[in-house]
Amino acid sequence: MNKVISLLETLGQSAALQSLDTATLQKVFNPLDMDVQVQHAILTRDHVQLEALLQVRNKVVCAICPAEEPPQDVPENDDETGEKSAVAASF
Repeated sequence: MNKVISLLETLGQSAALQSLDTATLQKVFNPLDMDVQVQHAILTRDHVQLEALLQVRNKVVCAICPAEEPPQDVPENDDETGEKSAVAASF
């Protein structure tokens, strides 16, 4: 399976390699000694068959957890707040 993953990674990295014709891809497959069914699935771009042959799942799950809210600023002295309010009210 490592050979298949490496090949798919190499093919996906280059736009020139993605457009190779079938004959050229066959030449690439020959030295790798890959299963014929896997080769066919890659050539026909049949990802469902390739997933089944490699026994992999192509499901991605993303979970987003909210961050903890920082504690609210609580005034340490209520007396100071009261004094400021009284001063502000007198203006």
